[in-house]
Amino acid sequence: MARNVISKPNLYRAILNEVPDQINRLAAIALKKDIFPFGRKYFGRSTPSKPPSKQSYFKFALRALSARTNGDLFLNVYSLAFCLWSCIAVLVLPAQSYGQNAPVNTGSVTQSVESNQQQGNPQSANRFHNRLSLQPVADRMRRRLGQRFQSPGREVSVMLGTLTIGTERHTVRIIRKQDLDSEQVDILLSGGGQPPLSWNSKEGAKVAGNAAAGSHRSLIERLVLDSPDQFILAQIRGAAYRIIARNVRPAEAGDSDDYTGPIWDLVRIGEPGDSDHKQPQSQWRIYYINVSTGLIEKVVSEEQGETIVAELSGWASQDGEMVPTRIVWSRNNQVIMELSLNNIGHGPKQ
Repeated sequence: MARNVISKPNLYRAILNEVPDQINRLAAIALKKDIFPFGRKYFGRSTPSKPPSKQSYFKFALRALSARTNGDLFLNVYSLAFCLWSCIAVLVLPAQSYGQNAPVNTGSVTQSVESNQQQGNPQSANRFHNRLSLQPVADRMRRRLGQRFQSPGREVSVMLGTLTIGTERHTVRIIRKQDLDSEQVDILLSGGGQPPLSWNSKEGAKVAGNAAAGSHRSLIERLVLDSPDQFILAQIRGAAYRIIARNVRPAEAGDSDDYTGPIWDLVRIGEPGDSDHKQPQSQWRIYYINVSTGLIEKVVSEEQGETIVAELSGWASQDGEMVPTRIVWSRNNQVIMELSLNNIGHGPKQ
């Protein structure tokens, strides 16, 4: 059977006549916003300063369709129109609905994007912060805590205080630095011969650059993960969030109508099992969020089969950033570690 041969001008004209005007408008908006699949982010072209012509935003369609076709032109044109409309609706409409807070792809981030953020590229930095809005409960928390999870300029937190472990007492300096894989945390303890401690989601807990074990690993993971910062940043490494209970009272309160104490929503964060990130000792953490204040008051985890409870208190605003100034860890109702902060600052990445 002989194939119908259609010239490119005729095919082009047919496409333009058949595709609805709504698609034309959306395509122009999409390309202007640089989110259409043949803009600068995808094929290396620069963003146009004005909406493109029809010829411009249908150029890629001509590449997809051969000048020779053995099918019905009417069917091919409407198939193309449907595909275009579907792609544009997915890419453009969410952006118009949610504005700058639209969720972005949680897949791997290229090295070029990481380089741009390190150089202070505002667009890349905004994309990083938008990724922190993927989980609604974490999005509410990041807005409650201040600006350090919403906009560039406060990616680094420096905390000074006292850490008590059993009968030992140390001056401690904790530096938390946000990055595309969650954050880098460095911990320095006073006292002769104390090695530097660190943590990041890729390599986990480390002591003087080597993998941490035993009490060092427990110490590092408590300081890093039992925190409001990781409640928000855990979503970047693919952690699962689930509200397991609402309006929870302490067991001793029962159903008393006279109870006036705290009431919590309980959020369980589970570590991703198939991730390339280093897994912590506890594969889950349960965060107790006070329904009145919106702040975390307790974190429950597990170490070697034993339940560890971290109680966060002394919430204070430091330069507009909400931070707990006291955290007490206990096992079987016995205090095993305590952190008291007396100096907290926030600043940009260098």
